[in-house]
Amino acid sequence: MPTALDELLQSLATARDGDQQHAVLAQLAEQLRNAAEILEWARNNAHWRQLPAPTWEWLRTATETARDLADGLDEVGPAFASPRAPATAPAPPAPAAHRTPAPAPRR
Repeated sequence: MPTALDELLQSLATARDGDQQHAVLAQLAEQLRNAAEILEWARNNAHWRQLPAPTWEWLRTATETARDLADGLDEVGPAFASPRAPATAPAPPAPAAHRTPAPAPRR
């Protein structure tokens, strides 16, 4: 799976099955975590450089949002994966026993 976002976007054109789609979403989650680290660095740098409070507050919010998005992708991504067949197929149900109806009572 590519790591560059533009290449990841291009890989969507060939992501035909659920496992490939899940892999794209998992990689995107990882990239969002990387983006959150960069935003956190920028926030700390803005605070250290004494930039206006709204600047580092916005960066704090953006950091939290990127992490929330990554966590959300971790939760929904598996829904895109191809369903797995069970390791052992369950036994088919036993056929119902054939019963002959009881004769109607005589009057």
